[in-house]
Amino acid sequence: MLARLIVALRFLIVPAWIAGAIWVSFSLPSIFGAEANDLGSLLPKNSKAIEVEEKGIEVFGLPVLSRTMVVAHQPGDFTVEEAKAAARFIAEVDEVPERRAELRAVPLLDAPGLLESKRLGSTLVVYLYVDPALTENEQTEAVNGFASELQQATSAETVHVTGAVPASRAETNIANHNLLWVTAATIALVVLILALYFRSVGIPLLGLGTVAIAYQVTDHVLGWASERYAISIPREVDPVIVALLFGVLTDYLVFFASDYRRHLQEGLTSCQAVTEVTTELLPVISTAALMIAGATLTLLLSGVRFLSAFGPGMAVAVVVGAAVALTFIPAMLAIFGRILLWPSRPDPETRGAHPKEQGPRGRVVGFAAHHPAIVSIFCLVLLLAAASGLRKLELGNPIISGLPRSTDVRQGYEVASDTLGPGVVGPTMLMLQEPGIGEKQQQLAALQLALGEQNGVAEVIGPVLEPQGEHPYGILVSDDGSAARYVLVLSADPDGAEGTRTLAELEGEMPTMLEESGLGSAEVGMTGDTSIAAELNGDTWSAFERVTPAALFVLLFLLWALLRSRIAPLYLVGVSVLTVAAALGLTVYVFQDLLGYGELAFFVPIATAILLLALGADYNVFLISRIWSEAERQDLRPAIRTAGSRAARAITVAGMILALSFAAVALIPIDAFRELAFALSVGLLLDTLLVRTLLIPAMVSLFGRD
Repeated sequence: MLARLIVALRFLIVPAWIAGAIWVSFSLPSIFGAEANDLGSLLPKNSKAIEVEEKGIEVFGLPVLSRTMVVAHQPGDFTVEEAKAAARFIAEVDEVPERRAELRAVPLLDAPGLLESKRLGSTLVVYLYVDPALTENEQTEAVNGFASELQQATSAETVHVTGAVPASRAETNIANHNLLWVTAATIALVVLILALYFRSVGIPLLGLGTVAIAYQVTDHVLGWASERYAISIPREVDPVIVALLFGVLTDYLVFFASDYRRHLQEGLTSCQAVTEVTTELLPVISTAALMIAGATLTLLLSGVRFLSAFGPGMAVAVVVGAAVALTFIPAMLAIFGRILLWPSRPDPETRGAHPKEQGPRGRVVGFAAHHPAIVSIFCLVLLLAAASGLRKLELGNPIISGLPRSTDVRQGYEVASDTLGPGVVGPTMLMLQEPGIGEKQQQLAALQLALGEQNGVAEVIGPVLEPQGEHPYGILVSDDGSAARYVLVLSADPDGAEGTRTLAELEGEMPTMLEESGLGSAEVGMTGDTSIAAELNGDTWSAFERVTPAALFVLLFLLWALLRSRIAPLYLVGVSVLTVAAALGLTVYVFQDLLGYGELAFFVPIATAILLLALGADYNVFLISRIWSEAERQDLRPAIRTAGSRAARAITVAGMILALSFAAVALIPIDAFRELAFALSVGLLLDTLLVRTLLIPAMVSLFGRD
C-alpha cells in the first residue's frame, strides 16, 4: 500500500524534497559550517580531578595549571639578558590593567620569573590564563599577541603556542578544512563504483542527488537542534556523518537499482518494478535504519559527554537518509525509469544459460552452504586471530601529539618535549591540605625529593622553591599556610597511555611517600590533564560496559521482529561482535605495533563497535530476508546458494562503497580520524568479503530457520 502511494505521488515527492533541502539551507543554521568546538565535552562528568583543580584555585586564589602555553626556544641557552628581558615583559603584562584583564602569565620552568630556576636553559615555557569571558577569536588574538611580543623581547628563534585549548581549536580547523577533500574523494569513489557496477550515467547522478538532499537536510537539522537545545555536536562527528550518509545512501541505492533492474528483466513495467522493489525493501531498509539509529542512540547511555553527543548526530543522519532513500529514490526511478540505466543493457546471465548462482560467486556461496562446518571453523579462526590484538589495546586522548607535525601546536609540544619532557604541556598538580602544613618545610622538601625519584617523573616544582619571610609568593603554599601544592612534569605524553600508567603508579606509591615524609595525615588531591585523561579512559570503559548490552538488545529485538527466527538473530549478532573485535584487533596491530602509536584515541573502539554492529545488521537484514524468501520456493541449501549469490554481489558493491567512504576520512591528517577510518574500513571489508560471503551462508546452513 505504502509503496503504491510513493509511486503515485512521485511527481510531488521529488520537488518536495528538493524544495525542502533548499529551504533548510537558507532558513536553518549549519552544523558542519560551525567553527566552535566544545573542549568541555572531553571532560568527565563528576570529575574528581576537576574538583581538586577548582579547590586549588579557591584555596590559593590563582591556578597553577594551564591549557594554553607559549614555548620560546633558542638553539643555545638563553642569556642572562634575554632571561631578564622575558621576566620584565611578563611583569609588565601583569602590571598593565588592560592586559591583566585579558590574561595572566606564569613562567614555571627555565626562566628567572615568578619562580626562580637554578638554570636558564634553552626553552622558556610560559603558562597563560586567559579570561574565559573573551570570545574564541579574542582569546586567540590575545595569546598570539603575547607570543609575538615575547619573541621580540627575548629574541627567541622560535615561539609556539601549544596546549590543550589551542590543540582543540587546531583540530577543529584541520577537520573543517579537510572535510571538503573527504567529501570530494567520497563523491569520486561513489560515482566511479556506481558507474562501473551499473554501467550507466543516471544511477551515479541519482546517487549524488540523493546524498546532496540528505546531506543538506541533516546538516541544517543538526544545526537547528544544536542551537535550539544547546546540544554540542563534537567536530569529530562531522566527517563520520558525511561518510555515513554517502555510504548508507549509496548502499540503499544499490539495493533499489539492482532489484529494479532485475524486475525489469523479468518483464515488469517500470512502475510495476518500482512498486515491487519498494514493497520488498521498505521493511528491510526501515528495520536496518532503525538498527543503526537505535544502536548509535545507545551512546546516550555512555555517561561520557563526548560520546553522548556523538550518537544523536549519527542517528539523525541515518533517519534522514532512510527517509530520503525510501521516498526520493523510488520516486525518481518511477519518473525516469529505464533512462537512469542508460546505456546499459539487461545482463544476459540473468536470462541465459548462465545464472549468477552458477558463476564464481555462486560456487563460493554454494560451497559454504554445503560444507558449513569447515567454512565456519575457517572463518572463525581468522576472525579470532585478528581479534587477538585486543589484548594489547591501550586508550588515551593524545589531543596534541595526534596533530600533524606541521602545526604550530604540535611543534611547540615537540620543542617542550625534547628539552623539558612531554609532561610540561600538561603538568600534574598534587595538593596537600592540613592546618599548618606550610610550616613543615623539612617534610615538604622530603616529599618533593621522593616525588622526583619516581619513575616517569621528569621534574618537580615544590614549596621549597618559594621564599619564606614577609612576602612569599603564595603560589605553592597558601597564604594561611593550610595548603601546599607541587607541580609534576611527567616524562610521557600527559594525555597518552604511558602518562596515565605513570600517574596510576604514582598514586599507588603516594600513601607510602606521605608517611615516610611525615605528611601522612594530610588530605591529598591530584589533578591535571593526565588525571582527566585517566578518568576519561575509565569512563569510556564503563560506557562500553553500559552501551554494548543496550546496542545488542536493540539489534536482537529488531532482528527477531523482522526475521521471526529464534536462533538466527543470536548467531548473526554474535558474528557481528566477532567482526568488531577482529577490526579493532587489526587496528591495534597496525597503529600500536607497526606505526608505534602509544594508544588509540579513547572514542575509537566504542564508536567503531557501535557503527560496525549497526552496519553489519544492515547487511544481515538484506541477506537473510533474501534467503528466507527464496527458501519458500526451494530447499534451504539451494536457496542459500541462489539468494546468497544474488544478494552477495549487491552487498559486495555496497560494502566496498561504504568501506571506501569511511577510508576517505583518513584524508584528515589527525591520528584519531585515521584510526577510526582504518577500523571502520577494515571491519566493513571483513564483513563484506568474509562474513556475508562465507560465514553467514555457512551458519544459516548449519542452524536453519529456527
